[in-house]
Amino acid sequence: MESATKVVSVQTRLIAKAFCSLLCERTFQEIRIIDALITEDCNCRCDYCFIEGKHPQRMTEGIVKATVDFALLKSRNLRTVEILLFGGEPLTAFDLMQLTVEYGDYRAALMGKRISYSMTTNGTLFDEEKLSFCHKHGIKFLLSIDGDEETHNTHRKFADGRGTYRTIAEKIPLMKQYQPWLGARVTPTPKNMHKLHKNIVHLHQLGINQVLIGPASGLPYSDGDVAELRRQLADIGTYYIAQKKKRIPFRFTHFEKDGDGAPNKYRGFWGCGAGRGRISVSASGEIQPCAKVQGLNGLAGIPEFSLGNVLTGFTNLDARREFIAFRYDLRKACHNCDLKDDCAGGCPAVNYKATGSIFLPDPCECKLTRAHIEVKREVIAKLEAEGLA
Repeated sequence: MESATKVVSVQTRLIAKAFCSLLCERTFQEIRIIDALITEDCNCRCDYCFIEGKHPQRMTEGIVKATVDFALLKSRNLRTVEILLFGGEPLTAFDLMQLTVEYGDYRAALMGKRISYSMTTNGTLFDEEKLSFCHKHGIKFLLSIDGDEETHNTHRKFADGRGTYRTIAEKIPLMKQYQPWLGARVTPTPKNMHKLHKNIVHLHQLGINQVLIGPASGLPYSDGDVAELRRQLADIGTYYIAQKKKRIPFRFTHFEKDGDGAPNKYRGFWGCGAGRGRISVSASGEIQPCAKVQGLNGLAGIPEFSLGNVLTGFTNLDARREFIAFRYDLRKACHNCDLKDDCAGGCPAVNYKATGSIFLPDPCECKLTRAHIEVKREVIAKLEAEGLA
């Protein structure tokens, strides 16, 4: 009898603990976006990739389905949740892409919800079958390409060392048949910063309609490199204004008042959506605040910020709370910065890698961010003067 009482007591404590954990979890924002690393492998070896390490590990069918179910459950009352297919290179695991989407659509329909899908890809593996699948299921893809052949091939190579530019460039007309509005992420480095404006024009002429620019993190940028970035962004601003005047379809959201260029966007705010409404899931199902955090330390992420696993749920709420806390007391480097209302305090993953703290920004990144913000303000002022903002 006493043994049975102890068993009941243990079960009661476990149920109470699970219930309290669930109540605590409800104090967090619902999940809107999940970065799903369906594979940790890639057919390329870009030397600035923030995913540190390439592993042959892929999600199992069980992890794929658990990730989908987790997304739908943790979105709570939201009617739509987004799954970003990521890696590695997600197209190397096309079968898992298909499983994610087909199972996701089935489960979402049962719950009266909808899943939207997107993908970041190097584009080298696209063919009619894969593009047709993306088009059929509304998978919007962002292409990673850095500019002309010389620039792109400096850093973005296949695993065997060959440059990837021609493989991608030759597929762009086919890509645009299935996704007419084509966006690209451009990653400048100290080696090619002087060609940034030229490369943006080149990509526009190739058929790219929208560009995101993010300098490679973790590299040493001299004051001369930062000054060059500023000059190149100013030239891109001039080009952007010229396209706006001609009503040519070209977007650069960094210079848009209602987009990334919104003034005072981060007033009273720290960090991005990572760990708040956005999380990342590894091929093993581990949950980290974002894919960039997940990619650190040879894809081990930041161990103290592991939030749990899609098979067991959020099990480290304290880590999630710490990651998204404002922690003004720990952000001393930002206290007197004149740009703090236009900056989120740096990428937490970049901060951690450079300084050992998610709250202490990388001084080099601060310089790059200042160049971006100052040029943004100048370009937006010119757009307003022209009545184009």
